[in-house]
Amino acid sequence: MSNIRSTGVIRRPRKLVATAVATAALTAGALVPTVGTAEATVHAPAWKSFTWGTLRSGDCTMFSGARWTVYPDGTAYFRATVTSSGNRDAWLMRVRLKDRNGAVLTALRNARIQDPASPTKFVKNLPDHTQRYVWTAKGTFDPGWYDDIRRMSLVNSC
Repeated sequence: MSNIRSTGVIRRPRKLVATAVATAALTAGALVPTVGTAEATVHAPAWKSFTWGTLRSGDCTMFSGARWTVYPDGTAYFRATVTSSGNRDAWLMRVRLKDRNGAVLTALRNARIQDPASPTKFVKNLPDHTQRYVWTAKGTFDPGWYDDIRRMSLVNSC
């Protein structure tokens, strides 16, 4: 019998019956062998990655393969390739971390705040329509949410 459910939650073995039997045996003067217990520890994965197909907003395009990776320490890293069909555009993005039911847990905060009035906004300037740009970003979140994170959503505009 496994002590680990498919949800990754540890199910503790029931010790009450064994304790009652051992107590009754000791009371009767019998020798009771010592039985060791072992418990499994479930470790959270070292990271969780979320990847998107091609996204478009206005003149801007984010190509397939854009990826956010979140870590148990409350950090998140982003990498994508973006472009625009117009000059002097900017891709704006907000990121929401969600639980298994799609409920919003929290929003990622930009580790390199670009707009003090909006710390959850990520911006990539796209000055030249003939170029593709690599966009990297770092975000932060309360690490207490890590185990609950199952989904992620992007809200974006150009």
